[in-house]
Amino acid sequence: MEMDQAFELLGTFTSEQWGMVTTRQAKKLGVDDVTLHRLTSARFLERVRRGVYAATSASADAAREEQAVWLALNPTVPSWERPAIDPDGGVVSHQSAARLHGLGELLNSRLTFTVPKRRDVRDPDVWTKKAVLADSDVVVLDGLPVTTVLRTVCDLLDQHIDGSHIATIIREGVEAGKLQLDQLAEGIAPYARRYGARPHDGEHLLENLLSQIGLSISDLAVRRLPPGAAAGLPRTRFLRDALSAAGIDDPAVTDALVAFQAASSLGRRRDALAALNQVIAPAEEAES
Repeated sequence: MEMDQAFELLGTFTSEQWGMVTTRQAKKLGVDDVTLHRLTSARFLERVRRGVYAATSASADAAREEQAVWLALNPTVPSWERPAIDPDGGVVSHQSAARLHGLGELLNSRLTFTVPKRRDVRDPDVWTKKAVLADSDVVVLDGLPVTTVLRTVCDLLDQHIDGSHIATIIREGVEAGKLQLDQLAEGIAPYARRYGARPHDGEHLLENLLSQIGLSISDLAVRRLPPGAAAGLPRTRFLRDALSAAGIDDPAVTDALVAFQAASSLGRRRDALAALNQVIAPAEEAES
């Protein structure tokens, strides 16, 4: 087969798969290994990893390695025909998922995927973990299935990753609007004991983790920072400053409003109402 014809045929896949095609997909089009080698020698293609090639004209993004492995896990089926939770594929997870979400600074030494069944992957750069994922555990980023931030945090806790690293991911996830504190506290509860918190107490575990980076749940309760606010400062500082600017200087009132915000974020309605009542009751007594 002529190279121009072969390259045009491969475009059926490269145009829809981040510029990449697998050798299995190429063979289904009648493009054999010899032709792939010729296309590579002529610099029409480049080898990304074993069994996966990319058009040299395609721009590579930060997820190219994960994309290539994902294609290789189920190399025959086109990406557009594969479900997010592919019974013959996998989902980017753990440290790799954290990186793709742009959270934390974990060392991503291996490309990590959660798979529905045990896989014999010979690539030393790839690590697979067998586990069951629910639809709610997966989000699709530019066509690539990745575990959600909540599921990623739980997976890292299951790996017993250093608590300060996980706390940083939590902080950045909450600030980016990718994590809800109430769902987080509930989701991480099974890992409380191994991190020294009260068994099955996700809120206590969350406080323990955040304390390692000098924060508390209350600090994260106010998720949106004012324009120009310095990154890394306790978030309650900005809530208190805002209340002060509004003429509310009573420490008891500001403490109660901060507690109200934290309890609300954790879904504790009774505690939130109790905190709010600390502000309302004295005001009503003063009026009477």
